[in-house]
Amino acid sequence: MDGKRGFVDHFHTCFVLKALAKIQALKPSTACMTAIERGVDYYVSHLLDADGLPRPFSKAPRLTVYRRELYDYAECVNLCVLLGDSFPVLRRTLITVLNDFVARWIKSDGSFRSRQLLLGWDNVPMHRWAQAQMFRSVALFLRQQRTMEEKTDVRNLRPV
Repeated sequence: MDGKRGFVDHFHTCFVLKALAKIQALKPSTACMTAIERGVDYYVSHLLDADGLPRPFSKAPRLTVYRRELYDYAECVNLCVLLGDSFPVLRRTLITVLNDFVARWIKSDGSFRSRQLLLGWDNVPMHRWAQAQMFRSVALFLRQQRTMEEKTDVRNLRPV
């Protein structure tokens, strides 16, 4: 929080951390790695709830009518796949988030819920906003599953 903006949201924080990770991969530096470490600490402390699931905001800028956003799940999965090798907490987060996604977010027609509201769900399949991003995130996870299996027991991925 820089005092200039009134909020920090989940998916933009993931964007920044993913960009830093890509910069670090191309041109490693101590300063960049320190920024990533600090960012991951903030992310885990402020943008995941007590159950390890994505929170939309570290501090909401206004009253919101939803508890969770599918787009936050998608970016969380992307971030955890990208940085999970370096941060064990993100490997654990990945399994927690995917388990919750499988258990609660997939509808009987194969589409995904869009938001968990304060009361109930928004079940409108917002294809551009979150459906496509979550589909891509799960595909990325599955593509890298063999590598991840060496580091995380994905056999525990099941509905909770």
